[in-house]
Amino acid sequence: MSVKSIFKTLDTLDYFLSSNSTKGISLKEICDRLGFKKSAAHHMLSTICDKGYLYQDLKSKRYFLGSKLKKFSEVIDLKANEFISYAGPFLKKINDITGEAVHLASFEGTKLITLSMLESTHPVRVDHGFLNKDNAFHATASGKAMLAFMTEASKKKILKGRLEKFTNHTINNLEHLSFELDKINKNGFATDDEEFQPGVFCVGFPIFDNQQKPFASISCSSPKFKIINDKKYLDKIKSSVKFSAIEIGKYFKKTNNKGDKHAA
Repeated sequence: MSVKSIFKTLDTLDYFLSSNSTKGISLKEICDRLGFKKSAAHHMLSTICDKGYLYQDLKSKRYFLGSKLKKFSEVIDLKANEFISYAGPFLKKINDITGEAVHLASFEGTKLITLSMLESTHPVRVDHGFLNKDNAFHATASGKAMLAFMTEASKKKILKGRLEKFTNHTINNLEHLSFELDKINKNGFATDDEEFQPGVFCVGFPIFDNQQKPFASISCSSPKFKIINDKKYLDKIKSSVKFSAIEIGKYFKKTNNKGDKHAA
């Protein structure tokens, strides 16, 4: 198998993860979205199905994620990760103080990944189902809080592709995003004002390793109507997230670990 074929296979699996694949995906959709020729795509999908990573429904002819991928999830235990375990109590502290959704994130290569999250305890809450978009680094407080403190080389690697527009407020222009990141760098924290989800305001702070590089970020999301006329509530969110970000960063001083695992 050539390197090009491997990339096509991985791009196909990535597409299943990033799209709503619970109802299956047709061969035509895969070809249209990924730019594959029908005959080559059919052969590739048959091979992936033979290996158990996908399966095809014989009646609808649509493709679904296969059972073998579930086995991978069974051997990956993120909770066993020392960093995530260390951060856990500080996520809970924010959740206890604000009652809002809390999100711990990091970069894995050029993808923004969720390390841990806590749901809001309020009846009216942010829908965390939206938080698994690995290409939303430019539209979330989590992603921008890290990007703003990265080296120019790292930022270029992450921002080299098209910036998806999630809402009317999403910054998908590189020049405008650069101004935003400069502002975040000066202020020390990032906000997401309906840039990823309509009606949601989010505050995020970077978590630095012992070399002062942004290893992760912690953010708190709230329905926007709660903070529009209540500056004290927003200040409470900011202070609790900032405190936890600083405390989680002490993990690297205690362990003397370098925080480059998820660097771009």
